Amino acid sequence: MAVAILGGLWVAGCRGDVRDHLAWGDRLLGSGRDEAALAEYQVALRKRGDDPDVLLRLAHGYAHLDRLDEASDYYVRLLAIDSSYANQALADFLAMARRALKTRDRPRLARALEQVESIRPGSVPDDLALPFARYYYELGEYASALPLYLTVLALQSDSVEPAVRYEIARVYYELEDCAQALGHYRRFLALRPSGVARGTARWHAGQCAYQLAEKDRLAGRPAGALEKLELVIELGAPQALLDDAWFERGQILFSMGEFDEASRSYQRVLDLNPTRTGRRVREAEDRIRSIRYRAPANEEVR
Repeated sequence: MAVAILGGLWVAGCRGDVRDHLAWGDRLLGSGRDEAALAEYQVALRKRGDDPDVLLRLAHGYAHLDRLDEASDYYVRLLAIDSSYANQALADFLAMARRALKTRDRPRLARALEQVESIRPGSVPDDLALPFARYYYELGEYASALPLYLTVLALQSDSVEPAVRYEIARVYYELEDCAQALGHYRRFLALRPSGVARGTARWHAGQCAYQLAEKDRLAGRPAGALEKLELVIELGAPQALLDDAWFERGQILFSMGEFDEASRSYQRVLDLNPTRTGRRVREAEDRIRSIRYRAPANEEVR
């Protein structure tokens, strides 16, 4: 009789009810034996398939061990079955992101936050927006970085650090939004009187100012174009555009009848080219002569 009873228990143990494995895994997890607990949950998974109770334990267990790939895999499977576990998934991925932040592992932080965004867009906490933005910034993925930087800007509109202001300006510049880039570069330059980044900011700001001046000129907005050309001149960069900036400034002033000031602008083109080799030199000389010898009744307007 005793042999028969033991035999029956052995057979029952081999069949292994899923709930037994889950319960045993929970006991192991409670005693700090995480890997052993996960092994039990894996057995339960093989027996039951994608059961939410099993998938949740596996996903949470791997998240607890900071094993991001495995946690992501099981949470994807779990949420495909039951989206009510989204809050638990968010909590686990945010916990992994914060641990990555403490160890300054920005790529890992970004991977965890990408999971957060895939589960519930817009759920990245405000204090994690800047390191997340900088991850994309460093990769050159400016379109992904921009909305995160805008979150930072909305939170710190009056106290944005110069470095962050510079990064926002660069993002807009790379996305070819010169109007926004120029505004942020000018704010950065006002905050940072010296430093390596200042030279780069002046160059980009001048480039944008010149492009915007051209748009204003072609659109028939001479006052706007003049203002931006004068900004290029004030910045002194890019140096390769200074001839053009002075010459175009002269052209606008000439068209407005400001002949003396226009002549001074054309003269600056000549001053910048003492060897008279610049491509704007001949045009500037011609304009100076036309102003000097113009007939009052036949003043030409460009």
